[in-house]
Amino acid sequence: MDHQKRAMIDPPDSRGLREVRVNGVTVGRAWSLRELYRLLNRSGFPKETELAVNPAVVWHGGGPDIWPDRPLPRRATLVLLVAGLLGSAVLLVDIGLPDIFGALTFAGRVMGWMFIVGGFLQAGAAAAAFDQWSKRVFKYSGAVALAGVILALVVCSLLLTLWLQEKEYFSYFLSYLSLWVWSLWAVWRVCREKPWRGIPHPRTFALGVTASGLLAAMNLAYSGLYQPTTALERHNYQVAFGIPYADPKADKPIMHVPVTVTLENTGTVPFWVLASAVTVEGTSSKSRPNEKSIRDWRTGLFENQLYAAPPTSNLVYWGLLMPPGNWLYPGNRIVVQRVIQLPRNAPFDSLELSSHMLAMRKDRGSIGSDFHTMHWSWEPDKVTKRVHCVYCRDIGINLGRLRYNSNLLNVTRKPRHVLSIHYVNSDVAEDFRVFVSPMDKARKISWNDEPENRLNLTDWATGTATVSFAQLLKQLR
Repeated sequence: MDHQKRAMIDPPDSRGLREVRVNGVTVGRAWSLRELYRLLNRSGFPKETELAVNPAVVWHGGGPDIWPDRPLPRRATLVLLVAGLLGSAVLLVDIGLPDIFGALTFAGRVMGWMFIVGGFLQAGAAAAAFDQWSKRVFKYSGAVALAGVILALVVCSLLLTLWLQEKEYFSYFLSYLSLWVWSLWAVWRVCREKPWRGIPHPRTFALGVTASGLLAAMNLAYSGLYQPTTALERHNYQVAFGIPYADPKADKPIMHVPVTVTLENTGTVPFWVLASAVTVEGTSSKSRPNEKSIRDWRTGLFENQLYAAPPTSNLVYWGLLMPPGNWLYPGNRIVVQRVIQLPRNAPFDSLELSSHMLAMRKDRGSIGSDFHTMHWSWEPDKVTKRVHCVYCRDIGINLGRLRYNSNLLNVTRKPRHVLSIHYVNSDVAEDFRVFVSPMDKARKISWNDEPENRLNLTDWATGTATVSFAQLLKQLR
């Protein structure tokens, strides 16, 4: 050994670490006598050096028997903090990843990138926590670890707040619930170390971080909530009868009546078409030429005539405006034309044409491609068996998975499915119904409807185009 070397062992700090200096130069810190031997050996001291009696080794604050470190609690704390921070990093990346590629709005993709960046910051905080509960090589590792556990607490609190809206229990919920419980302990444990003491002007730093966070949250709320809500929804939806023409064959006294339905998206947001129907009804009423006053008020309800009894209606035509699952972007326009066949001696006084549909704003969510396929109740398969509807009789259904535009909603409630039912028998008063619901334990629609304002489900209808049957006969070509 070089007799010029002299080792100084400082008193233990608050965590039990003792700084080791050789010839006035710090060579490291030791938790135990074994680590001290390792440091001295690397600095040129022989392995057989007797530290207790060697005059080249000077002890301050206690001899070689003073090592107050408690390795088991310290390592347990380190493992719990690092594991929790890495778990929160995985959670943030898992939430943000679908949005950066699949969000339908710019604000949704920005939010996705914010979660991805937060995940990388949590990974850095895990490294800082490892350093803080080991040798503390970096001065601000404690402050970085504190920022990481606070971020985990804030994110998990946000997820739990969103979860409380529905209170649905599923596997994903357990992940952020356990991380929320861990973050409460982690904030308390890291704050015990008072890591802010090494930061110059800690109050100014904390105020700056808080102000930046609030500004970012306000900007995100404006771009993600206010702007989409104020986007205009407008449409041009009309129906009309065309000029009829007769069958050229004399033995077929058939009249062909064209009908046209026009739908144009004149707003600023695209929308899904979840269900639609086009109907033509023939109305007739008995003539009463000798009546002196209007009667049958209770039968007529909305209108009555002096010389005609309240009208009766018969469904002449029923069809879809367009298959469910299609969408229209702003400026898109579709024109649907159909031809209805009627005998010239049909017992109708007039024909009534109307159309209506149920639409959903496309910036509220996306629907899986399986929704495009219509399944019929008289051809049972796995899809139709998921719908339990005793009174429905003959129906056609479309069923697909719904994903909200923000993945925050997807991870705080059970998976939602969009069910569109078209009634194809005349015994049901309505043409269709649409449900947005989770599946129950039997993998059937639970009929627990999602609030319409959450998805902006809107029922659009045209006016009713009415034409006299006598007028159609007069227009025959």
